[in-house]
Amino acid sequence: MTTLQSTKCQINIDKLNKDIDLFPQVAKITNDMNTTYKGVSRLVMLDRYSFKDTAKTTLAEGDFVVLTIKEDPKFPARGTGFVLDLDYNKRLATVQIEDEFRGILEHEAAKNGIIKTSIDVLDKPLEIYYEQIALRNAKGLAGVEKTPEKQKEWEEKFYKELVSLNFVPAGRVIYGAGANTQTTFFNCYVMPYVEDSREGISEHRKKVMEIMSRGGGVGTNGSTLRPRHALAKGVNGKSSGSVSWLNDIAQLTHLVEQGGSRRGAQMIMLQSDHPDIVEFIISKMQNPRILRYLIENTQDEQIKKLAKDKLKFTPLTEIEQNMYQGIVNFKDIEGHGGFSESAINDAEQKLRDGGTYSVHQPDFLSGANISVCITNDFMEAVKNDEDYELRFPDIDHYSDKEKNDYNTHWHEVGDVREWEKLGYKVRVYRKIKARELWNLINICATYSAEPGIFFIDNANNDTNAKAYGQKVVATNPCGEQPLAPYSVCNLGAINLANVANKQDKVVDFDKLRQIVEVAVRMQDNVIDATPYFLEENKKQALGERRIGLGVMGLHDLLIYCEQKYGSKEGNALVDQIFEVMAVTAYRTSIQIAKEKGSFPFLTGQTEEETNKLRKAFIQTGYMKKMPKDIHEAILESGIRNSHLLTVAPTGSTGTMVGVSTGLEPYFSFSYFRSGRLGKFIEVNADIVQEYLDQNPDVDRHNLPDWFVSAMELPPEAHADTQCVIQRWVDSSISKTVNAPRGYSVEQVQQVYERLYNGKAKGGTVYVDGSRDAQVLTLKSEESAGEQTELDLTFGDHDDKPKVYLVDTITELESTNVTIGSEVGNTCPVCRQGEVRDIGGCNTCDNCGAQLKCGL
Repeated sequence: MTTLQSTKCQINIDKLNKDIDLFPQVAKITNDMNTTYKGVSRLVMLDRYSFKDTAKTTLAEGDFVVLTIKEDPKFPARGTGFVLDLDYNKRLATVQIEDEFRGILEHEAAKNGIIKTSIDVLDKPLEIYYEQIALRNAKGLAGVEKTPEKQKEWEEKFYKELVSLNFVPAGRVIYGAGANTQTTFFNCYVMPYVEDSREGISEHRKKVMEIMSRGGGVGTNGSTLRPRHALAKGVNGKSSGSVSWLNDIAQLTHLVEQGGSRRGAQMIMLQSDHPDIVEFIISKMQNPRILRYLIENTQDEQIKKLAKDKLKFTPLTEIEQNMYQGIVNFKDIEGHGGFSESAINDAEQKLRDGGTYSVHQPDFLSGANISVCITNDFMEAVKNDEDYELRFPDIDHYSDKEKNDYNTHWHEVGDVREWEKLGYKVRVYRKIKARELWNLINICATYSAEPGIFFIDNANNDTNAKAYGQKVVATNPCGEQPLAPYSVCNLGAINLANVANKQDKVVDFDKLRQIVEVAVRMQDNVIDATPYFLEENKKQALGERRIGLGVMGLHDLLIYCEQKYGSKEGNALVDQIFEVMAVTAYRTSIQIAKEKGSFPFLTGQTEEETNKLRKAFIQTGYMKKMPKDIHEAILESGIRNSHLLTVAPTGSTGTMVGVSTGLEPYFSFSYFRSGRLGKFIEVNADIVQEYLDQNPDVDRHNLPDWFVSAMELPPEAHADTQCVIQRWVDSSISKTVNAPRGYSVEQVQQVYERLYNGKAKGGTVYVDGSRDAQVLTLKSEESAGEQTELDLTFGDHDDKPKVYLVDTITELESTNVTIGSEVGNTCPVCRQGEVRDIGGCNTCDNCGAQLKCGL
């Protein structure tokens, strides 16, 4: 009997292979399979990506299972174990939990590892080796090739790159490809501009819900919705405004979650010149301190009024006043009466304010990330310190014909500047100092993480979609895919750590080219292999055949080449890497077009139309960077894919593989892993341990400068690296620019302006320790002569944040994926705070623990 040892119990490979006979999608286990991963990476593979016997037709005593091992309303933890007993009458199973997950258990179960649980929470993975998953994916994606010979050829080529982890598809592809399920392989969706009518909004909501119910992330641009107080003749009154309707769309996220499906994610955007833009930014603000700061410091009366409207003040009762005064009375007494210094400071603050501040409607827009679409006109007005007009079609004064045109075509145009060029009247609702609005955006982005910033004109000036008459309207929730209406994209990443020639400390560019060639065809096949559930998405996906080839392990590659991330030399190498990727991807796509045909949107009704489309394609902002031979080949043969490159976060897949995620530098090179007794033990990152093993005389506390972490890099270095990569990426990039504690709003503005001038399409700047907004000094504190600052580190104080390795993940249905986190809502360290995406690392907003898995 063949077995795979796992703690005390063993997986019976012979029995598992017999069970696999019932599932033709799943590859049998062979002796050459050995990739199982370890820790949370293994759990992610088994729980998220492995094919399972969901009907439990083969479930028996002795089987290896994935299950919810702790039914906790805030932190329902997953783990693995072996079935000891099955009682189908009571629908109960007795399971021996594997040792590494016992720390999550309580009472007697923590001692012996045995729990009783419902059979319904057990999942039996049939794929326990990554090689099985790679075989299923390779076969499934090669299956769309036209002949058996081609299918066999490409199955072998796909498998070679997948099993060696040279290329790692996005999680949806890993889970779905070859599984014969109705699960979509696409990660990214964008809806058209919202039609400005009750019927249009209702139809938009319906499609957003459909996408999210299947776990998709969807972007919406609400700039076509009429502003607050505009005429709404259909109801003989005034409009409630775009923001109220966008909140209605945002709340769908919570409704879908309540329906028991995996929670999808939303991005909701509004253009910088929309009359409701200030309300849009302030309405989601949940930090009263920022609102108070805006009231005290802004010169703009609308900003001040909206901040006041959002701010909620609750006066202290007489009992509360006496209680807080009693606490303060202990301030100068030795021992402070047992009260902590922070408790005394808090009591003084409440007495000084005369009450407590909170916000009205704290859940407003909470179902979505929000971003402002920044136009070139706006950035020019900021640069010149000019007034900026907030405008919208002058629907109050349109003729019947103009109203009909508005109802029919406005949501197709979506940009008030273009609408005006078409000859329609536009109303200026108000003027605002551009720098006041820019300051508002940056204060909120710096101290509350929102709104995001999307340079929509940069995106549209660069997109290849212009060639076939389309334009970018919004991005997916993570921001790496600026998309046209109904556009979708499948993602995948080249593992750059694997293209390092470690001996010579250089990049193996021949290997990189080879991986790109296979990856492009694999991702192109995804478009034909995936199920579709909206006809509009299917038409767009098959029409433009967009793919998103990205990377993981960029920092690993730079370390192996002994180049510092963000340095001049490092960026020169990064530029070379991405140029090779881009040029190779485009040449490969041209070769596939010669075999399978160009993407349909680049093919006209006549040869003349086709030639015109191809000429337009090679003249887009992005294509001008491409070499002459690519231009000539596209004119002759077309190209298979409209867009080919992106850089997505690759959180879960990058962590499963064990490399730096996306293009981000390592957030830390040492982590704290939870031990059996609840204590945390410091461990080195794998790449550091590899270096130390090869260089035993090196002090791990004094590593070479290419081991630079995200927080040690100057913000300008982050931004410059992003701009270097953006040059060769035809879509966009998901990237965090980390800035040190104390970085001012003015400095943050300068970084965003640096990104804009470097032709980036967006970005996120995270200032260390800023999310609590305590670094904003209020006038009441100035007069009191003191200011408090919340320390976000956890445990002992030192210069670097501690980063924690989590040992479990939450069940899929309980996972909040708004920030792309598989860890879930609740911090696994303190079990109280909420896990948020802070500075490119999943961080607890209560204890400050930073969770390395970043899944």
